[in-house]
Formats: sequence, C-alpha cells, structure tokens
Amino acid sequence: MQKITFLLLLLFAQSIFAQNHKIIFDCDLGDDIDDAYALSLLLASKDVDLLGITTTFGRTEDRAVLACKLLYEMGLDQKIPVFAGRNTSQVSERNNWYADQYYYSEGFTLAKAQPRPAADFIIETLRKHPNQITLIAVGPLTNLADVLAKDPGALKLAKRIVLMFGSFYNGFDNGPTITNEWNVKCDISASQQIINAGLRPTCAGLDITSFVTYNKETREKLFHRQTPMTNALTALQSLWNYERDPILFDAVAVGMVLWPDLFQTRAVNFTVDEQGYTLLHPDQPANADIGVSIDKNEFLKRITERFMRQNLGRG
Repeated sequence: MQKITFLLLLLFAQSIFAQNHKIIFDCDLGDDIDDAYALSLLLASKDVDLLGITTTFGRTEDRAVLACKLLYEMGLDQKIPVFAGRNTSQVSERNNWYADQYYYSEGFTLAKAQPRPAADFIIETLRKHPNQITLIAVGPLTNLADVLAKDPGALKLAKRIVLMFGSFYNGFDNGPTITNEWNVKCDISASQQIINAGLRPTCAGLDITSFVTYNKETREKLFHRQTPMTNALTALQSLWNYERDPILFDAVAVGMVLWPDLFQTRAVNFTVDEQGYTLLHPDQPANADIGVSIDKNEFLKRITERFMRQNLGRG
C-alpha cells in the first residue's frame, strides 16, 4: 500500500513539473499595447516559470526600464531579470520613437536591467537548460539573429520557439489579403535568418491574431479590480489610447503555449521575401507550424480570468 501511495505521489509531482513552462520572453514592450497584455498574462500564470525578459527594436533600454517598473510594481523585480537587446534607434526615425508608454516608467530607478546583452542571456540560459525552454518572441527578431551570429547552435537547444510573426492566408481583420506583418518587415534580414535556420518555429500570424480584440467593457472590469497589475494595464492603456480596443496579437502567441487546446496549427514551408512578406511553398518540406484557427471567445475568457484572479504586488 505504501509503495502504491509513493508511486501516485511521484506521478502527481511529475505531472505538476511537466506543466511548468520555462519561458524566455523577447518583446518590444512600449510600442503597441499588446506586449503589456502578453507579459501580464505570463506573470499571472502560475504554470509559468519566466526566466527572463529581453527587449528588442529601437530604444531597447527604454523598453527594459518599462519592464523593470512593471516587475517592481508586482513584486517580481528580484525574481525575473530584464536584459536590453541591441539598440537599433539609429536605423530610422521610427526606430527612435519615444513611445507614449515610456512615460509610465520615465526616471524609474528602483529596479534596473542587467548589464549583459539580451543575446548573451538567451545563449547562456538555453545552454543551461537544454530542451527545456520555450522562447516566445513577439517583436522583430533582432535579438534572435544576434544569438544566431554569436552561437549558431544555441537556438536549437530551445524546447520550442513561438513567434508572433507573419501573414500567411489572411491579413488584418481576417481579410483575404496578406500583408508584410510588422515584426517581419522591421528587421527583414533577421526574419530571413531565423526562418532559414532550421528551427521549426510555431508562428502566431495575423491569421489568428488580428481580430482578437479586448473590448472596453472588459477593460473596465480590470480597472475596478485595482491590483498593481490591473492598475498598470489601465495606466498603459490610457497612455496608448484608452478608447481604442487593443488587438491582442502578442497575447495570442503566449496563449498558444498556455492553452494549445484553443488552437489549430498547420505544418507549412514558407520564406520571407525582400519586402517582408511570408510566402508559402506548398510543395516544400515543412519548416514551421502556423496557427490557422483560434477559439477567440474562450481565449478572451481565460485571459480575463487570469488577470482578475491574480494578486501580484509588493504586499
């Protein structure tokens, strides 16, 4: 009897461990509001072990300060490190844009990003935990390309790579016209390098993200919840555009990891052209899996439940 009880306890412990997602989150926090919702979803999820946050595209240091303040307000700044990626603000005027959300954390110094580059952190962590980490990248792929250049084998040590990336069969609002999606076209060279590297990523493209909106009625519930997380989301939404319903592009990519039962994917082959279009090649062996459907209503229900039931804060 004791042996049976021990085996049951062992199986239970193994099942709990298996459900714990080790994640690195690479994002362009501060531009669109969806990065903040995606990060909050990860932080509110008890089945996630967020090993670090890395920032990409443009003013990466300002993005890192924003991440640090969010973590500080939720009492997680000593647990989850932040790393700024390579600053690309010199590339164009758009890259150097001082986003309105940066005002939320302007002058914040109570928690700071780590001094090492984001790419170095990603390499070190993947090598420390081979085949255990899901790398979720929801911005331009500059940091991942830097990892590839520094250590060509490191990304192949990821358990899974999930990208908010591309437009395959449909474009915005599930329309029939594909487009060169933002994360792809902002660093076309990096996009091409990653897709050509034999990594078999899972992509949440516009096909399953562009129509997943968070309405004002639901956001009002977050406002009245009054926790550090929901207050931060409300503040960032106000700086971004309080009246506009955000599209949860990046949160959908996180949802593909947390709730695979809500999605259907398809194995495909695609390449990235010089304009940033993701072009399918039906006769070629698959090099990626792409999302083709989502249970939108259930996804929105589950993300709201996680926001409403968390009590993160400095206490």
